[in-house]
Amino acid sequence: MEPVWQIPRPALFWLLFTVVALAGLHADHLTPWLLGAGALVLAWRVQIYRGVWRYPGRWAKAVLVLMCGGAILASYGRLYGLEPMVALLWSGFILKLLEMQRRRDALILVCLGYFVAVTQCLFSQTPGTALATLGGVLLVTVVLAALHRRAEAGYWRPMGTAALLLAEAVPLMLILFLVMPRLGSLWTVPQPRQGAIGVSDVLAPGDLSRLGASGEVAFRVKFDGAPPPHNQLYWRGLVLSRFDGRNWSRIEPARHPGTAPQSPDLSVERRGAPVHYQMILEPSGENWLFALETPVPESPEVTLNDDLTLTRATPVASRWSHSLTSWMDYRAAAGGLGDGRRALETALPGAANPRTRELAARWRGEVDSDAALVERVLALYNSDYVYSLEAPLLGRDSVDEFLWRTKRGFCEHFASSFVFILRAAGVPARVVVGYQGGEYHPDAGYLTVHQYDAHAWAEVWLAGRGWVRVDPTAAVAPERIETSVADLLGGEQAFLADSPLSLVRFRGIRWLDRLRLQLDYYDYLWAQWVLGYEYRQERLLTGWLGAWDPWRLGFFILGAGALALLPVLLGQLRLARRRPRPALERLFERYCQQLARRGITRAQGEAPRALAERVARERPALGADATVISALLEEGMYGGGKPDLADLRRRIRRLG
Repeated sequence: MEPVWQIPRPALFWLLFTVVALAGLHADHLTPWLLGAGALVLAWRVQIYRGVWRYPGRWAKAVLVLMCGGAILASYGRLYGLEPMVALLWSGFILKLLEMQRRRDALILVCLGYFVAVTQCLFSQTPGTALATLGGVLLVTVVLAALHRRAEAGYWRPMGTAALLLAEAVPLMLILFLVMPRLGSLWTVPQPRQGAIGVSDVLAPGDLSRLGASGEVAFRVKFDGAPPPHNQLYWRGLVLSRFDGRNWSRIEPARHPGTAPQSPDLSVERRGAPVHYQMILEPSGENWLFALETPVPESPEVTLNDDLTLTRATPVASRWSHSLTSWMDYRAAAGGLGDGRRALETALPGAANPRTRELAARWRGEVDSDAALVERVLALYNSDYVYSLEAPLLGRDSVDEFLWRTKRGFCEHFASSFVFILRAAGVPARVVVGYQGGEYHPDAGYLTVHQYDAHAWAEVWLAGRGWVRVDPTAAVAPERIETSVADLLGGEQAFLADSPLSLVRFRGIRWLDRLRLQLDYYDYLWAQWVLGYEYRQERLLTGWLGAWDPWRLGFFILGAGALALLPVLLGQLRLARRRPRPALERLFERYCQQLARRGITRAQGEAPRALAERVARERPALGADATVISALLEEGMYGGGKPDLADLRRRIRRLG
């Protein structure tokens, strides 16, 4: 019989296997030296098991702890933050493995293992991540089950026990997920934007064309009714009004909690039918949001800026869902611009791009209105300009070089040069960046916007009309506005260059395209019903419980939890009745029944030896047989012996 403190061999095997699996889960987030340290600790642990190496002493363990802490500080530059804290947790996990000697040490490792497994969800919340995390939790539970079994139980029985435990927890988990209020954390762990891809608040020639190399999803949209036409899907994100000769950047807008900006320069008149929709955004690490024109947010976390863009109180560090209403027929600042705003939206630096300035001055004198000047500039792009992701690099006078030398560019080249010409002619204009279009899934009824849908266009202020959207790209490649970048530029080498295995590349193969759309649909359902469930929870609870009340909610959770656990309890009782009792227990019960027929009833808790002594006193004729039977029963039940069951049955039968 193994000591109670000893770690069973199957438990040690599953523990080492679980460490390897958890290392694979976090391979993208841990530095190579941390993964290497885990491999060394595993090798050391195996050598300890083989009796080749010894456990590390106190000083050795102290040195290892200091080395890990110093290496984390050197790798991340800090100990506070998501990635360094996860690295610190991983270091403690693997170092504890090195000093594990007793069963209680292994139980501590199990507790740490649960935390290591679920921290994967801090970095990603996709269905694949959820399944991988569930697999990690299952393996840790296998270790827990193996620690409570003898080694003779084998290697695979703990797997069945762990699977049964998790299956029994599913009903209660679902109840808690559906009804438990979402409480904000007591603190937040900042997550760096490292590796995030998306629109930036600084726009230089070539920035958006680089996004054409990415097939990542930016956001998904579900409309309440039919979606607007593709050529009206302009997802405004940032308004860029400052130009330094090469880069466009934004001026921090004023934010307002209401539905309309307070600036007199940006009074809004919304007209026509509103468009209601829900957006599910992918993590961007930024706090600016995207929406159709003149949006009104429903979430209290979102504020409307005075340039009609949206800002969230905190950066979008994980998938996030919110609802909006937009009026695509509107007039903004139609009453006029103040002197300060006009000066801001016509400002140009120095004397760069002289040829373009000369052209703008000449055209200014040849037309009689700003609208006519806009048409003249758009006509320029109808000549021999080429819309392409593969635009050549531009020098200091980027607008002059693009307009008169290269004549090849992506949307930011056309938007930047268009706004420059208008500003040089004294017309207020600015660059807007965001996304245009998207891929509509007619069967599922939602729209997916990818990073390669990133787009830049212009807004021009015209007297009596206010700010008007003008897209110079539509003058060069109107099919870009009617379809998508994937359809128009899918054959270029730069398209999806960073995503060589993206299924978008194979959209011409029908079955692969169906597979891509189906996988995207599953991801959308996960984001909508699991990650975005918080926004439906209040409506659901109101339908179930009526007016919200903490006591009513508490009793509902208790009742629902009891109902969820009832099948588990009934199943365990039924299993217990079905499970055959050991043969010695059945023989002991038969022995007591035979004695009861002779008038000797066993007292509760009376051991076989004490029962035999009482039989010898009360019925001396049965004393010898009772003493032998009780000795055999005690040896088999408590002493680890294996008495002859057939002989024991015969002796008990003779008592009757």
